[in-house]
Amino acid sequence: MVNHGNGSISIDTIKDTGHNFLIAKATEGSTFIDKYYNNNIAKAKALGLVNGAYHFARFTTKDKAIHEANFFKSIAADASPDFVVLDFEQQCSGDMTEACLVFLEIVATIAPALIYCNPSYIKAYLNSRITKYPLWVAHYGVSSPSTVLWPDYAMWQYTEKGQIAGISGYLDLNYMSGEFYNSIGTNEPVKPDPLIEQIKSLQYNLNIDYNAKLIVDGIVGKNTLTALKGIQDIIIKGHKSYVVLWIQQKLEQYGYLKENSYTQMLYDEPTFQAVTELQKAWGKSTSGQLNVSTWDIFLTN
Repeated sequence: MVNHGNGSISIDTIKDTGHNFLIAKATEGSTFIDKYYNNNIAKAKALGLVNGAYHFARFTTKDKAIHEANFFKSIAADASPDFVVLDFEQQCSGDMTEACLVFLEIVATIAPALIYCNPSYIKAYLNSRITKYPLWVAHYGVSSPSTVLWPDYAMWQYTEKGQIAGISGYLDLNYMSGEFYNSIGTNEPVKPDPLIEQIKSLQYNLNIDYNAKLIVDGIVGKNTLTALKGIQDIIIKGHKSYVVLWIQQKLEQYGYLKENSYTQMLYDEPTFQAVTELQKAWGKSTSGQLNVSTWDIFLTN
């Protein structure tokens, strides 16, 4: 998920780290246009990435929702995104289902539409009628997100502070279900298991941090295991790398590490303690060392 705040970014790098889709901001409210939108979508298409356009909502009424939907449509449509998103996180009051539905009905004439929301907003402002459209849920620091009204998610934003080697600043990182991926017109098969994408990201980071020279394929083979064995005595307290950040994001996902409780990329005390808690829960030696048995947890869950 990228927007003007990320500036001009390398879409090639996003693909090289194993990500197979990109969502770019197009508009906000009734006047703001993201100047990077068209370029981001064009680059994603050129690289074969599934791509989506999102609108950051400011509306609080149905009439304003209609106005914003038509504004978004006028800006987003020409780039022909594979899907479109209503980013609904605006402070409001009362049930907003009708306003959100009318927005989605208008923009769904561009491409398949879904709504982005967090569990607390779903509970506060929406009712079951909204499930006509798929859910992109934002839920951090959990092993599985709450979808509230929906039986499952189309997409899950699992962190707002992701980092990718070679790109400055934070990125929102997401999983996309295989069912949704295949429903938006791509012929490329995909496995819904997010571990594939996580392992690709780890392999890319091993190459960047330690010159591991791995093929970024999401497969835990002999070379990947050898690379992990080779760094088990390197990742100690005080060590800093993108691989450490990958570990921290996994620990957040499992619930052993709380957001903002640690220094990103640094194997600090909170990260060390979270690793030992993970090891204890899985019946491993609580050394805090990233040995093969500990990596096995990360690579299979």
